[in-house]
Amino acid sequence: AVVSTQSTGYSTRIALWFTCGAYFGIIAMFSSIIILMYTFFYSFVKDTEDSSKILTPVVPGVNLPNSQILPYLFTLLISGIFHEYGHALAASREGVSMYGSGLFLFLIYPAAFVDLNTEALKRCDAFQRLRIFCAGVWHNCIMMVAAYAIWCVLPFALFFVGYIKEHAVTVTWVEPGSALHQQVHPGTKIYSINNCPVIDKVSWGQCLWKQYDVNQLKGNCVDDFVLSEIKSPVDCCKEGVISPKSICFNSTVGAQCLHARRLLDQLPCSGNSKCASGACYTVHPREGSLLQLIHSSSSDKALFIGDPAHLYYTLHVSDYTSRWFYAHLPNYIETLMIYIVSLSGALAIFNAVPAFYLDGQHMLDAFLEFLIDQCGIRFRAGILENVSFVIQLFSTGLIAVNVINAFIQVCVMYQ
Repeated sequence: AVVSTQSTGYSTRIALWFTCGAYFGIIAMFSSIIILMYTFFYSFVKDTEDSSKILTPVVPGVNLPNSQILPYLFTLLISGIFHEYGHALAASREGVSMYGSGLFLFLIYPAAFVDLNTEALKRCDAFQRLRIFCAGVWHNCIMMVAAYAIWCVLPFALFFVGYIKEHAVTVTWVEPGSALHQQVHPGTKIYSINNCPVIDKVSWGQCLWKQYDVNQLKGNCVDDFVLSEIKSPVDCCKEGVISPKSICFNSTVGAQCLHARRLLDQLPCSGNSKCASGACYTVHPREGSLLQLIHSSSSDKALFIGDPAHLYYTLHVSDYTSRWFYAHLPNYIETLMIYIVSLSGALAIFNAVPAFYLDGQHMLDAFLEFLIDQCGIRFRAGILENVSFVIQLFSTGLIAVNVINAFIQVCVMYQ
């Protein structure tokens, strides 16, 4: 018989690939328990907002904007398919046949599965089974790293096809319900928010959330001379009175209905101590939680009164601009890569937990059997199964308390 050297080399590389996956799976299995324990105890020493950063349930329409639902579900689907493809490929390498595969919905979340030959799996030795069971989380890890690499080189790749980055963000879409739909349009460049420089999407979000900081400068200094010029003849501070260009402002000397745009040309302040003369005027609480100025250019300004989160969710912005290509394309690619990194990483960690009905359950059984075989230790019948059961019971409980705790945090944050 003649054996192809090329075929043998390919088989060796595949075996090495899944051997690396097996060792990665072992590390991920124990790391996942540490992560879950840290997350649980961390939630009791930090505030609700911080403790939800490691494990957060995603609820469409609650903490996932409607515009992100399809990209999220699509990424979840391809991450699940790639995960199951890893199991199928590893099983094929070990001579385990597959009865079938498919897709299904868990509530509204898409998922995939493969049905392997159970009898053939039992005939495999412990490390062969470890290769098969760890292949899913291994492939998710590789997918996560690849997506992160693409995200890192994305600015360079987009530059060569005509996209450029400026020290600003470009509006790509304005939701119909946005309060700024008549003032800001696709293609508008935003350079600052209330004197906070906006140079990219990260600083865009930071400048918006910074407005919630009580230590931020919230008002503007107005002396008596300026006050006489910008004071509205209509007293909009009275309940039910509306002025098209003026809004109600508070100060230590009383409430005044002032021309908002002209007031914003005055020096910012946070109290009378910040004003050389006159008083510090801040937006009346009934008008909204924030008055912010968005500079679209050096001369064009858009005024917004309300909750900063409204702008974050109704104005879609991009770091890139192009005269020739579709403005949304960089955002789509970037969003997809970010979701792949987060969801593939989450699937890898979650499935590696040695809990009931997860890959980690089978990974733990195969690992313990492999470890005992390598050490040459002999236990009484049932001891190994009992150890595995206790670990799986503990891990399942750990997942349950973390998920319940995370849902409580979401409910508190979005009530």
